[in-house]
Amino acid sequence: MRGERPVVTLHVGTPKSGTTSLQNILARNRTLLQEHGYLYPGERSGHFLEALDLRDSGFRGHRFEGAEGAWDRLVEAVLAHDGPALLSHEVLGGSTRKPIKRGVQSFPGREVHVVVTCRDLARQLPAVWQEGVKNGDTVTYTDFLRTTLGEWKGVGTGTGMWRGQDLSGLGDRWAAHLDPSRVHFVTVPPSGSGSDVLWQRFREATGLPEADYAVPDAPRNPSMGTVETELLRRIVERLPDDVPRPTFTRQVKRRLAQRRLVNHRAGGSLGVPEPFRPAVEEISAEIVEGLRAGGFTVHGDLADLTPAFRDDSTAPDEVSDGQLLDRALEVLAPLVLRDQPDKRG
Repeated sequence: MRGERPVVTLHVGTPKSGTTSLQNILARNRTLLQEHGYLYPGERSGHFLEALDLRDSGFRGHRFEGAEGAWDRLVEAVLAHDGPALLSHEVLGGSTRKPIKRGVQSFPGREVHVVVTCRDLARQLPAVWQEGVKNGDTVTYTDFLRTTLGEWKGVGTGTGMWRGQDLSGLGDRWAAHLDPSRVHFVTVPPSGSGSDVLWQRFREATGLPEADYAVPDAPRNPSMGTVETELLRRIVERLPDDVPRPTFTRQVKRRLAQRRLVNHRAGGSLGVPEPFRPAVEEISAEIVEGLRAGGFTVHGDLADLTPAFRDDSTAPDEVSDGQLLDRALEVLAPLVLRDQPDKRG
């Protein structure tokens, strides 16, 4: 429930829970929101540089130009606005207590709320591994699952991936500086739900006004299939270690992964293999129990966080070299005829 003071809402993640699509909707409707007195500041879809500045960190070893001072500039814009405001980037979710405290205390005289979008680990774990590959990781899927599940030590004790994916621990860190009721969890609905269900839950959690929003049908950051992800991982393995981060992002993540390999399912969709499912179920139950006891506000249903394993899912261990070769040739063939300037002579 919002009070009388202007509200600042921080949408802090989690990664791979529809955040990119939600940020795209917010950016597309920035002017409409302003007409209703609601500020979504900046010009980009999300507040990546601002989040890095708040955390005083780079991204995978790279410090981005423009990040320094970005948080203070964002805060200045919010405080100059006489009305509610919304900030969004999933990098914030895994923050430690020091930047969380600074983030909450950056808005004196405002009522701060935190929103966390989240979905079940049966969908999250494959997506997190795939996103890691898109960003340069080369660990195999099996080793990723074995290591990640083995690192779970209980709610609130997580490091690495669990700092951003242990929902109960994440909520507790933000609630250390807010009333727990101001920490909102928005569950991603099960597969097959209506395309706007997540948006409507998010709109409720953030207090966005009722309006005629432009909401695209397709997700902004869709997943690759199992074959495509394993192909990308093997390509990344063969790249030099010193590829600059901007070059990697432009050529590998954007051009190859998000333009050529995405939306293909040559060998089915990635899932959690049977041997790992009991651990995923046990961890999920602990997280949900922590959320129920935390006093947080839930939009949707915590039952949505029960792992939804797909019987038709596949894993990279099941991918043959022939499948990888076929997919690689399909990607390579169009490049042969691409027009390029002839620099000879």
